[in-house]
Amino acid sequence: MHGLTPLAIVSLAGLVAAHGYVPYIKINGEVIPGWDVQSDPYKTPQPLRVVRATKSDSGFISDPTSGDITCSIGNSKLPSGPIQATVEAGGTVSMMWNTWPTGHYGPILNYMAKCATDDCSTFKGDTGSPWFKIQQDAYENGVWASDVLAKSSNFTYDVNIPSNIAPGSYLLRHENLALHGASNIGGAQFYPVCVQLTVTGGGSLKPSGLSFPGAYSATDPGIHFNPYQGEAADKAYVPPGGAVYPGLQF
Repeated sequence: MHGLTPLAIVSLAGLVAAHGYVPYIKINGEVIPGWDVQSDPYKTPQPLRVVRATKSDSGFISDPTSGDITCSIGNSKLPSGPIQATVEAGGTVSMMWNTWPTGHYGPILNYMAKCATDDCSTFKGDTGSPWFKIQQDAYENGVWASDVLAKSSNFTYDVNIPSNIAPGSYLLRHENLALHGASNIGGAQFYPVCVQLTVTGGGSLKPSGLSFPGAYSATDPGIHFNPYQGEAADKAYVPPGGAVYPGLQF
């Protein structure tokens, strides 16, 4: 999906920024502002965005049991008002990262949760088990999903919204899991991003069952994992969070 300068020549300050964030999404050809960590935190008043705000350094989460794992660093701060992007069930939400470094090997995981009210502005998603997995890409044809993202056009990853889920308000949790340091327990790096959506059309399926925090632990085989195994990684790797929810249609 996207390319980047070699990590060996990136300064420590540059390394933090190099991890990437999602300043835009695209639905039905329309580009919608996400959260730009370089400018949005410094605006007065802070703008409402469909991508939830994150800490301005766009750093990673190392503890999969922390409260930040739900939606990103500092995501206990909810939007000051309702704002959501509309997507038809069966449609696509394109996540437009500003960058992603090659060599941050790992899967890309996607979850959704039905918000408790008609809009998601008061829904944290950090209690109960409202989440369900809708899509995942890991290791295929000798390439990790994260490197596909790193070499893609405009660092873009397409998330497919199930066609048979019930209409309503949802959080979409889109996550890069970097495993380049995950041979050691605690070395995995989590980069979750949450998008507030209104899903139209659809069917009657109301999936749930996963919790964030709760779905991951540091010793899960898909989190404590050596990605430097070549083709063996394709057979050995099991993404965390379980399988895609059964019965979803696209």
